[in-house]
Amino acid sequence: MDDVELATVEDLEVAKAEADLVTSTNKFLRDEWRPNRKQEAFLRLPFTIKEGLLGGGAGSGKSDCLLLYGIVHKFHHNPKFKQVFMRRTHADMKKEIIQRSRELYRRLGATFNASDMIWTFPRIDQFGSGAKNDGAIIILGHCENESDVHMYDSAEISLFTPDELTNNTEFIYLYITQERNRAPKGSGLPSITRAAAMPGGVGHTFVKKRFVDPFPAGGKIIVGKGGNKRIYIHATLRDNKDHIDPTYEQSLAGRPEAERKAKQDGDWSAYLGLVFDEFRVHKYPDEPANALHVVDPFGIPHWWPKFVCGDWGHRAMTYVCFIAVSPDLRVYVYRELHWTGIKISEWAPILRSFIEEEQPRIVKFCQSTNQDHGNEHTIREQIEAAIGRTIEVSKNSAGSRVSGKMLLHEYLRWKELPKLSTKNMPVYSEERARWILRNKGLDEYKAYLKLFEPPKIEDNIPRLQIFCCDATTHEGHPHCCPALINSIQACSYDKPRNNKPAEDVAEFEGDDPYDTLRYAIETADSYFVESTDELQRLKRESDAMMRLAMTHDQTAFYRQMRSIEADNKLSVVSKFHGRR
Repeated sequence: MDDVELATVEDLEVAKAEADLVTSTNKFLRDEWRPNRKQEAFLRLPFTIKEGLLGGGAGSGKSDCLLLYGIVHKFHHNPKFKQVFMRRTHADMKKEIIQRSRELYRRLGATFNASDMIWTFPRIDQFGSGAKNDGAIIILGHCENESDVHMYDSAEISLFTPDELTNNTEFIYLYITQERNRAPKGSGLPSITRAAAMPGGVGHTFVKKRFVDPFPAGGKIIVGKGGNKRIYIHATLRDNKDHIDPTYEQSLAGRPEAERKAKQDGDWSAYLGLVFDEFRVHKYPDEPANALHVVDPFGIPHWWPKFVCGDWGHRAMTYVCFIAVSPDLRVYVYRELHWTGIKISEWAPILRSFIEEEQPRIVKFCQSTNQDHGNEHTIREQIEAAIGRTIEVSKNSAGSRVSGKMLLHEYLRWKELPKLSTKNMPVYSEERARWILRNKGLDEYKAYLKLFEPPKIEDNIPRLQIFCCDATTHEGHPHCCPALINSIQACSYDKPRNNKPAEDVAEFEGDDPYDTLRYAIETADSYFVESTDELQRLKRESDAMMRLAMTHDQTAFYRQMRSIEADNKLSVVSKFHGRR
């Protein structure tokens, strides 16, 4: 993403020669389609701008604009013109694009090869002659898997128009844009990419970083590495009211605030994840105060247990997050580190310095570190040697990814569980309680009493909190985790298999922080199950030390510490007898 990091922003000056939309003289456009204000701004972009994105809200007329881009500029009159209009899957193309293209292109004398999904236009000298078309072509393509990009290896694509770009990966987009988006020599055609997108999908993060983050309001030229220019034109259904059913806008207006801002306003920061739609970076007025997962950094108490979890990669990202657990059974992700294309010997000393300072209970990495990559030592052994301590590895059993995802849903949950009806609750019996204590032990006795406790108030939800400041005012803050936040937002479901809906998250470029978070949540959850007494003891010890610092009463301090130690031993004995 060096291109993004180096980008600067310039004002847009529309070159009149390249901005002539010829709508006043093109009868087809006058009769069939007139661009709205935002579509026209997009169509008027100078061809010196290599990449353009029309995006934001639902119903803004993005697909029509891409289908007609070459027609508006009369590229279809040039027999060397080739456009690739792309959706992620062939099924996506069949839903609406094929039919819409028929409505538009047949009026211009184009013929459609359904097996190859190619529209071929007549040359000017053969229009209406009845001869077989052999002029410009528009390909309705797809690229479901990253390996599918090689279907276009022999193509010279003058105009590349990926629709719903956020459904594609960064690799697919960059490969075609940088390798295949070029006009035939001497054709007089530009080599440009014009894309359309809405928030969401596996490509959400890269599209937002590449086009939106440098200037969220859009309309400014972003100059990246090597002088490559790109621009974002923000559009919503309000810009396309003449072509949208008014009841659709009414439907969006009635949605929850977060969903409304994403779909109606095209707010990329308000995006609701396709998988983790409960995830909140911002609090919305129509939701409770606790509906928030991103919090400002604060000083983690030194006695809170800490863990370090990582996902190793070389060409892919190596990602490490630091978590702390609180006595109220919450998980705080308070630091992240990540590297791409960096050797273990280079990043491990940085990780080691944090580990030696904070002394986490567990350091855990992904199962792939156990693999033999042809070296004398496995990746796990290399990491252990470099950081100076033993590491654990994550689970890799069947279904572990899905179970980890479900556990993360529980930690993200901010709505209270519905209260169970007391209609069919058992009636408390003192005689039964005493019998259980005599014959089953203390643990079973407590479990029986717990059946009759009033419903517990869930005052610790959501149980996952992520440190992150406002990047505009806290840039470079050591306790910010933007990569993790972006990864959660980019999660979408894998494709269905055997006619069953997918339950797992689809793999995507940039999913390493999400995978690491799964390991971290599983680690913390196991700790909560096994170490509830320890957390309470640690809190009591911390309270005793704070009281000592305020009162300087050594006698009271030692008395309290002996009481804590005695209670802890009693707890261990009770558990032992319960198991017997």
